[in-house]
Amino acid sequence: MKEMRNPMKTMATCFEQVALFFPSGNPKIQENFERRAAYLDTRDYSRESLADALKAFHKNLGASTETQQMIEELRQKETLVVITGQQAGILTGPLYTLYKAMTTIRLAKEQREKLGRPVVPVFWIAGDDHDWLEIRETYVLNSDGKLSSCRLPGDGGGKSVGNQQVPAWETIEAQLMGALPDSEFRSTVLKQCKQFLEQAENLTQWFALTLQWLVSKWGLVFFDPLLPEFKRLAAPMYERILKMHTDVRDALAKRTEEWVKLGFEAQIQQTGIDVNLFLSLPERKLIQYVDQTFYLKGQEEPWDLDALNELLAQAPERFSPNVVTRPVVQEYLFPTLAYVPGPGELNYWAQLGKVFETFGFIMPILYPRVSVVLLTAYWQKSLNKEALTLDDVYGGLEKHQERCVRERDDQHIDERIDRLRMQVEKAYAELAPLKEIHVNVEDWLIRNEAKVNFQVDYLKKKVWQAQRKRCREELIRLQELQDGIAPNHSRQERVLNPLSFVARYGLSFVDRIAELPMTGDFSEHQVLL
Repeated sequence: MKEMRNPMKTMATCFEQVALFFPSGNPKIQENFERRAAYLDTRDYSRESLADALKAFHKNLGASTETQQMIEELRQKETLVVITGQQAGILTGPLYTLYKAMTTIRLAKEQREKLGRPVVPVFWIAGDDHDWLEIRETYVLNSDGKLSSCRLPGDGGGKSVGNQQVPAWETIEAQLMGALPDSEFRSTVLKQCKQFLEQAENLTQWFALTLQWLVSKWGLVFFDPLLPEFKRLAAPMYERILKMHTDVRDALAKRTEEWVKLGFEAQIQQTGIDVNLFLSLPERKLIQYVDQTFYLKGQEEPWDLDALNELLAQAPERFSPNVVTRPVVQEYLFPTLAYVPGPGELNYWAQLGKVFETFGFIMPILYPRVSVVLLTAYWQKSLNKEALTLDDVYGGLEKHQERCVRERDDQHIDERIDRLRMQVEKAYAELAPLKEIHVNVEDWLIRNEAKVNFQVDYLKKKVWQAQRKRCREELIRLQELQDGIAPNHSRQERVLNPLSFVARYGLSFVDRIAELPMTGDFSEHQVLL
């Protein structure tokens, strides 16, 4: 099977090879930000309505003065935004959510200074998504350095995340009490978690309140696409998506074909019948177009365009974009200087350039989020003691653990067991003449030898278990490295929750992330804690 090219690496090292797919240019070149700003100045936005709706939403969140000021700046024609987005994971979800938010904050501040005009950081909370499996669970490292899960009850019922009620505090407390490490900051973290959960009306608000606490002094603005005010603002765009759905499909297919020809993998898979909008009645269903007729996925009742447009005029809150159209709705609502994607998003955005063109837009600059591996002093010491690199840990430490156990085998366990097995085999071979006594003796010998070999296997297993206990200290250290740096055989930033580190180091941990250099690529930073 042919190996797919890595878009992150290509974008960082050979941008000209993928320039067609990122029409606003290389994020490392400042002239591209200036060109993008000039283009946005030719566009009009519903700034007052947007700012009014954001102001009301953030009043309920108890937003900081800095955030309120950012919202007021959105009323000004010269104001631009740097935006990112993510699903409403519990307790903010994995670390990369914080990294996305911080990259957005830092890039907005940097471009504010370089362009000499207001640039506001915005976080689009994908509350209209319904991928329950994606958001229902998060992981924390407990005091023993072991992975501990915090999970929401239930199955989501197919509803959008933003329509899900928050769980009772007792449900989360029972899990967090055993998960969060014991430290001077632990009680504060628990207190804040309880306050946010009791204050929130749904999972989107819970997410916003928690992330807002972590980055409050930087003035991040949150956007909840499920709010009726925002749905009304987006309604004209939904109408255009319905009207132009075949053009959108063709544009996506053409750019996807070009992307795949270059050796990259298509993140968005086309069905050829998707309209790229969802409709909630009340369960969220994808609108599809088959044989000149609209249908909701999995249903037989037909819809015509007039009926959909009439419902859109009456109840725009029932409509929401999918992965193909969310970026263009974002482009319609916000003067987007740049979007901050993760690695997977970078891949699917590459397929969307002609979709933007279909609506008369130009895709924004894509500025990769910061990538980080956090290293506690204990993990650093263990890496040095075991002479391991981060790549060793990323590759999995199972072989290293096995080698560690075998290197301490001063009794030559396998050799001794093998000699015993040979002696058993020889002894039963010497019993072969007994077959002459009775026709059943051969069968008895075979079964008896099998039982003895089974016991030898059992003995070998138990001896090696005992040997592993002799190496317990080293094995624990290696497992803690695995759980901390590459939990669940994945990258730390994709699994661990920020509260693992806020509970250990306080909010100064977030300050450390804010100090990282802006590289404009996915190169991994090491943060020594």
